[in-house]
Amino acid sequence: MFGLAFLFCDVRPVASKPITLAYQTPTLASNLPIFIAGELGFFAAENLDVKTVFIQGGPTAMAALIGGDVDYIKVAGVPAARAIFAGAPLVIAAGYQPYIDYSLIGGKKIATLNDLKGKIVGVTGAGGIAEFATVEGLARKGLVRDRDYKILYGVGNSPARAYALEIGRIQASPFSFVEKLELERKGYPILFDIGKVVPRFPFVVLMTSRRKVEAAPEEAQAFLRALKRAMDAIKTEKERVIASVLKKGVFSDPVIVRQTVEQFAEYYSIAITKEDIEELISAGNLEGEAKRFGGAEKLFAGTLAAKTLNPSR
Repeated sequence: MFGLAFLFCDVRPVASKPITLAYQTPTLASNLPIFIAGELGFFAAENLDVKTVFIQGGPTAMAALIGGDVDYIKVAGVPAARAIFAGAPLVIAAGYQPYIDYSLIGGKKIATLNDLKGKIVGVTGAGGIAEFATVEGLARKGLVRDRDYKILYGVGNSPARAYALEIGRIQASPFSFVEKLELERKGYPILFDIGKVVPRFPFVVLMTSRRKVEAAPEEAQAFLRALKRAMDAIKTEKERVIASVLKKGVFSDPVIVRQTVEQFAEYYSIAITKEDIEELISAGNLEGEAKRFGGAEKLFAGTLAAKTLNPSR
């Protein structure tokens, strides 16, 4: 009897660890691994109760992370590096999406990039993913900000930016893969796929606080393990992933869901290396800051992702 009583007490369920993750882009492609980790029980298997919150703009999300309102954020890589160099007590915990999920879409009177010279490109806000993707992509196409075109902040979300294109308030704007499909059908020209112009770039990364890495490394690794399982499932179990998305009903068009999964299945990874960080430093013209800060290694918690990818080490 006593042995049975002891056994009963020993297997009491442990309360799940609550975690809050902030994101800035509400597209399916951007959030698919997080969605799948939740829907297929990968977070629960790690004893994590993950809540997601939408926070518009990378700087605002980083402020919430610094203040302790969220535990992790999914944010553009270059602004992440810039914030750390500026003194934010944060660290890049892992990679997420080494592919830029944006195409630059022009207004119906803009047929080529040459037509964009002297015009206005609209983005949601300063310091966010869309701004970096647009400026970097155009730079690699030979167009320099403030010389060849102007950036207009505060144009709004995707429907608002599409409307701004329609009425001529702006002449181009970046849109995600799914949004690109919809706008293309309406006759808007695709000026170029930014992801192909800036290939294999640590576009979106996962950040957390240095305090979190030091105080709760096991939690961070559990979080990354769940995301890795989700990313692996997207690559190898596409039909199961598609069914899960459609069952939830948030994204209900089966054609678009399938196209999105097929397009991005190979473009998710928690891996992050020194070379990736050096890419961010170069893209952001942050070489001087990196030297003063002590090098690329200071920006990321390299062992977190490495141990998750290679648990035997």
